[in-house]
Order: sequence, then structure tokens, then C-alpha cells
Amino acid sequence: MPETKRNGAFASELNGLVFDIDGVMLDSRASNMEFYNLIREAVRLPPLSPEEEEYCHMASEAECLARIIPPKYREAAYEARMKISYTVQILPLLSLESGLPEALRWLDMWGVKLGIFTNRNKKVHELLHYFGLEDFFLPVMTASDCPPKPCPDGLVQIAAQWGETPANIAFLGDSRVDEQAARGAGAAFWSFRNAALDAGLHVDNFFDMITMITPLVENPGPARRPHKRRPAAEDAWDFS
Repeated sequence: MPETKRNGAFASELNGLVFDIDGVMLDSRASNMEFYNLIREAVRLPPLSPEEEEYCHMASEAECLARIIPPKYREAAYEARMKISYTVQILPLLSLESGLPEALRWLDMWGVKLGIFTNRNKKVHELLHYFGLEDFFLPVMTASDCPPKPCPDGLVQIAAQWGETPANIAFLGDSRVDEQAARGAGAAFWSFRNAALDAGLHVDNFFDMITMITPLVENPGPARRPHKRRPAAEDAWDFS
């Protein structure tokens, strides 16, 4: 059984698991930096500083552009952003975290509800389709749907849609804003490759996670219900 810590794991079961995307499901730093540096290059600004890179890896797109683009360049930056081909220039720089597909299939087989809470916008649906993951997650909460993390609203809405209380779900993230969102929602927080975070569970890879949480998943309590994923036909992309 996973060790229970201050930002607790679970006493006996896991009914739902919410995933962050960047730094958890995907190694996306290179793609994120390319996206924002292409915009800065178009308005003749230098590449991101290390501090700006760190901020842009965690914040929403709107927050990032407000931080890294001075007001006088924002109209031109928006035009440059619209000319970037996400499929051609950005997606090929992303890589799927090893063991993630196996972990998702295992969790789904045992009826654990799966969701996403990310500070990305709705382009995330294109990303999920690209990697063949779109059928695993319901709902997918983005910064286009609710206030970005660390605001906990996305987690609260996911739990409500599942018919669960936040205390019966966990949020797997890798940053301080993920930890703060989980705490604000009253959900358990699990940290992915960040030992500095206050988490009920510290996970280094998805194969180890399966081993660590097997007692929570394969011995479900009476509250566990099969998770009915939405049909693929309903996964209409909205790139706004």
C-alpha cells in the first residue's frame, strides 16, 4: 500500500486519476520553447531566458504571452502565433512518456476514471489525437474551459462530472501549481519526478506507478463504478 503522507494517498481505493500533461504525460519542454521562441523571433525579440522558459513550461498560453511579449508587440505576436503550424512545427517535438499507454490501459481496465487538467488551451485535443490517447480521458479541462492552475476549479469540475468528491480522486502533476490546485480542491496530490513537492505519492515512471498503486486499483471499494468514456465521434476538435 502506498505510504500516506500529508497531501495524502488513499486509505483503501482510487476512484479517479487526473493527469497534468506537460512534464507528466509528455516531454514537452522543447516543443513549448519552440512555440514561444518562434513568436518572439517573429517580433524580433531574443529567445526566452531560463527564467522565462521555466515560467512558460507551467503557465497557460495567455499568461505566457502576457509575460514574455511587451504590450507594443502583442498584435504582431498574435499574428505570428496564428501562422505557426502546430501539426508541422510543434507536435513532432513532443514525445510520449514511456509506460504511459500501458498505465492508461491498466487503469481503464479496472474502472478508474481518467481525466486531464492542463494549462494548455483546447489544442490539447489535437495532441491527444496525435498520440492516440483521446478515448481514455473524460473530461479534459483546459485553460479554455476554466481558470488555469493553481486555481482548483478544473479539478472540482472533474470530480463533479464523475459524481465523486475531490477527496476520492488524485491529481498527478509535476509542479508547484499542480500541488496548489490539488490542495485547493481537496484532492490527493501525486508528484511526477519532483521530489521537492509535498505529495502523497512520488512517482518516477509509469511502470513503477502501476506497482505502487496496485493495492488501490485492484481491490476496489463499493464506490468504484466503471468509467464510460465518451464516443470518439464526440471528440470534435476546437482549436480556440
